Amino acid sequence: MDRPIIIAGNWKHNPDRIVGESLWREVAAGTMSRKSTVGANSTVKVVIFPPAPWLGWLMSGDGAECIGNGFPDSGVIEIGMQQISDRSAGAYTGEVGAAMARQFGARWALVGHSERRTLFGETDEGVARQMAAAAGEGLCPMLCIGETLEERDEGRTCEVVSRQLEAGLSLLHETEQYAVAYEPVWAIGTGRTATVEQVSEVHQQLRDLLQQKRGAESEAVPILYGGSVTPENARSLLDLDVVDGALVGGASLDAASFLEILEAGIASA
Repeated sequence: MDRPIIIAGNWKHNPDRIVGESLWREVAAGTMSRKSTVGANSTVKVVIFPPAPWLGWLMSGDGAECIGNGFPDSGVIEIGMQQISDRSAGAYTGEVGAAMARQFGARWALVGHSERRTLFGETDEGVARQMAAAAGEGLCPMLCIGETLEERDEGRTCEVVSRQLEAGLSLLHETEQYAVAYEPVWAIGTGRTATVEQVSEVHQQLRDLLQQKRGAESEAVPILYGGSVTPENARSLLDLDVVDGALVGGASLDAASFLEILEAGIASA
């Protein structure tokens, strides 16, 4: 089954206003020019996960001007939330729920990123609730999973990612759409990248587990790789049949680097 290739940029807690506007313009223009060369039938999607304050501007007239009339309906670039609340609207100071995010233009939500798990104490149970909240309001949640260096060295990679995957999907209905991003914690922001063999092995395990737990419908679920993805390693990673895209961190803050990774995704589609 053909699955989309998703090139996603996670801006994390970056950048400042001036740099961000310039970055968006360069990424938008570059994405448009590259997608125009492959035609409307391309299976490549581009998703940007900015900090929440950026959402309003990116979906405003100023932001939309960067990629022409018709955005966001044209689907040139889709926008996602880096963090979504499992609470509905109400007296929850500081929270942003899925329904509100969708009303302001979000179409995706990152859920369970390793930085949320390790720095902010998010649990498998909380991640499952966020997945259900996002999907229930029409967002496509992207479930992030991955092992620490200690867990890998102990030979527990399969155990850890299997547990995180099963828990994350436990409250989703079978008809709800989602994506998965495998991000080995030891390869995020460290400059270290998993070998092609390591990535292939884990992605195949995840694909097999999805098949066992979710049946044939799971073949449509994209499984992305994230973990210090750069222009230098993107092609070798995206050429793997079991890799359906990249969740890009640091390199997404440099337009030229991100667009090179997008080119690798287009070439692999």
